[in-house]
Amino acid sequence: MKLKTYAGLSIIATLAIIYHAFNSRGQFYPAMVYLSTSKISLVLLLNMGLVFMCILWQLTKKVFLGSLREAEVERLNEQSWREVMEILFAITIFRQDFSVTFLAMVTALLLIKALHWLAQKRVEYIETTPSVPMLSHVRIVSFMGFLLLLDSLFLYSSMKHLIETWQASVSLFFCFEYMILATTTVSIFVKYLFYVSDMLMEGQWEKKPVFTFYLELVRDLLHLSMYMCFFLVIFVNYGIPLHLIRELYETFRNFKVRVADYIRYRKITSNMNDRFPDATLEELNASDATCIICREEMTTAKKLVCGHLFHVHCLRSWLERQHTCPTCRALVVPPENGTTSAAGQQGSQSDAHQQGTTGTGSGSTAQTEATDSLSRHQARLQAAAAAASIYEKSYVYPSMNSFVCSPFAVTESSDKDRNGEQTSSEEAQRQFLIAGRPPNLSFPPMQNFHFLPSQAHASPVNYGEGFENDPNIPNSQLEAYRKLLQCQIQNLQILQNQLEMLQRIKADRSVDEGTPSSDSRGKSVISSSSGSGHGYREDIRDGKA
Repeated sequence: MKLKTYAGLSIIATLAIIYHAFNSRGQFYPAMVYLSTSKISLVLLLNMGLVFMCILWQLTKKVFLGSLREAEVERLNEQSWREVMEILFAITIFRQDFSVTFLAMVTALLLIKALHWLAQKRVEYIETTPSVPMLSHVRIVSFMGFLLLLDSLFLYSSMKHLIETWQASVSLFFCFEYMILATTTVSIFVKYLFYVSDMLMEGQWEKKPVFTFYLELVRDLLHLSMYMCFFLVIFVNYGIPLHLIRELYETFRNFKVRVADYIRYRKITSNMNDRFPDATLEELNASDATCIICREEMTTAKKLVCGHLFHVHCLRSWLERQHTCPTCRALVVPPENGTTSAAGQQGSQSDAHQQGTTGTGSGSTAQTEATDSLSRHQARLQAAAAAASIYEKSYVYPSMNSFVCSPFAVTESSDKDRNGEQTSSEEAQRQFLIAGRPPNLSFPPMQNFHFLPSQAHASPVNYGEGFENDPNIPNSQLEAYRKLLQCQIQNLQILQNQLEMLQRIKADRSVDEGTPSSDSRGKSVISSSSGSGHGYREDIRDGKA
């Protein structure tokens, strides 16, 4: 629709300027001079020529290809902008030969290249389509013949001009471009012939991927040779051809990749019978006898190092593109010394099994020791919570029902008990932390527990309530609770001694400073604290009784 509108406006403008030229000049020759010298008239005539070429391009596309698919339109848009930039670089190199004819030739070259891109995409589409109508085959064959004819005509014209003038000119550029297009057209046509031959053989042509691989390798070699020759010629006569740098690099990279793939492919497939053993009947029956490459049943197959089975021809065609297993993506290339590697793998597996058995035994022993130290660790935590609750500090610990030791703590405790890392001397060096004390003041260690502030959410301690309301408590838990109370009584005595020592230190300082009031106040604190501690011990003994 846009092209129709643009073409209609261009035709109207061209007819208007032609009418104005003949109406104002009155004769044919003065009118032609006016049309060729007036800038506005020249622009409108060139625009009309562009519209005419676009109409011819659309007619050619409609006749040979019909409606374009989305992938073809996308490829056309991507390549067009790239080619426009390269042609602009080429114009800067051949600026001495810039003329109206040069612009027309460049426009024709761009449109012909677009037809080649569409032909390549259409052949790829035909190769991947299960059923293709006969009309599509006729169209694509005639289209490639038409493109080859255009390439030959323009190549002949450019070569003729070079031979006649025998000097470097813009014809060298067009000669090179049409040589590239001609070889590309021949490559596409031969690839299409491979597809037709395989279709006539009902997909049983095993050599098709091999011939296709060789065809692409030869095509890249020809293109690389022509690009290098043209680059040298342009560099000698004009300077650095900027428009060829990208094409030269991409062609060289593709050729390098194809050569590496070819060498790897020849190395793998040179002795496939020796590298990949035949699958036995038991292996075929034990596994799925369907080749995942062609989706057909296998009567004979080759076995890869990873153990997967494939047809011989399917595996060969797969190795042309990929060098990994189609199923598990493992490397297809087997080790050079398969027996040694297999023995090494078996030895490593046996060692791993022995290590696993030993690790299991040691793990069970550690678990037993950790279970033995569980009650002792719970007693320590409960004693710490009781001491913190007496002095109303911030050391709040979880309730008795939530005293479940983490595996890390149990393992650490068992490891310390087993390895002897925690000795009595190290326990004596631990400091009992009290809020507000001097940092250099240390006390004798508690027995069988540590004071560590809780970092998680905790609940207040309420001892004795669960034992009175729950008659189904096991004897082991009652015994653990009895031991806990004994530890608490001992720890309370230690706490009382530490508190008295603190008060004594404070009283001594008060005497030195001459403040008897503080001394009496300290004594009252001692007496009250002693009374409260004594009352608490009596309550605990009554509960025990």
